Amino acid sequence: MFDKFFKPPGETKNFTPKILAIILAIVLWLYVMNEQNPPIESSFTIPLEVRNAATSYVVVDAPDTVRVKIRGPRSIVAGVLNKDLKAYIDVKGLTEGRHNLKVSAALPSSLEVVEVNPDTVQFKLDTTVSRQVPVEVKLTGAAAKGAVVGKVAASYEQVTIEGPKNTVATVEKVIASVDLGGKNTEFTVGAPLVPVTREGKEVEGLTIYPEKTGVAVSVTAGINKKVVDVKPVTQGELPAGLVIKSIVTKPEKIEVRETTPGKGVDRVEAIYTEPLNLTDISKDTTKEVKLELQDGLSGTQGTVIVNIRVGPR
Repeated sequence: MFDKFFKPPGETKNFTPKILAIILAIVLWLYVMNEQNPPIESSFTIPLEVRNAATSYVVVDAPDTVRVKIRGPRSIVAGVLNKDLKAYIDVKGLTEGRHNLKVSAALPSSLEVVEVNPDTVQFKLDTTVSRQVPVEVKLTGAAAKGAVVGKVAASYEQVTIEGPKNTVATVEKVIASVDLGGKNTEFTVGAPLVPVTREGKEVEGLTIYPEKTGVAVSVTAGINKKVVDVKPVTQGELPAGLVIKSIVTKPEKIEVRETTPGKGVDRVEAIYTEPLNLTDISKDTTKEVKLELQDGLSGTQGTVIVNIRVGPR
């Protein structure tokens, strides 16, 4: 077994060139690899993570992203994706207030960090609070021509907002915007909720429970109306020897409205009274007479006064 450790003089001489050949091969390999796959640098913009934040705190004013420059073999750098790189700050143990922390980066083992920009971030650690605020519906756009907007009702009168204490304190209410957009019938829509200050400025960085509210809007076709003449209608004849000198109504005009859309009030030229019987009239007469209105129409009044003056032929 000792022959494994003690080589004859001739074999020892052959062993040294072999070692040199191996070393030369390694050097050559490193040279070729460096020439064929040289190290390169590349920059990535990646999200800045916040680690180990207590549930009662939230980080405010920290940048959303940082820029990380890395170095590594070209073949590896070329295949790197944003998701392969991590940048973070560790807020474990910090209390409420302003802080400065160095940004840490985590990369695959074959890569190295050249630069992180910014390498230090300033931020505020704020207490998380929640409270209820009122919901206000804001109508935008215009309903269909002639349509009338009636009752507007949101499913929630109040909702809960949650976020940094100082930010939550600025919120006056949440707005549910609803676009009328040519509507002419009742409709319901799910409207996103937007928190705003007393001045109406949108407040960002808050969570709302729920995020939307249903809003029911009552829209009806507009009431078409028109002012028209009142025309008296007579039947029969006056007693012999008498004629009508004048016949007028009071009022002479009334306003007519559509109670059923599409009844064509715009085509109505006059409203007529029920027939007035002349047979028994022998002197000037004043009578209250009903108006005849077609279905789907109504007047500002249902009767008029008719003044009839008669005289000899």
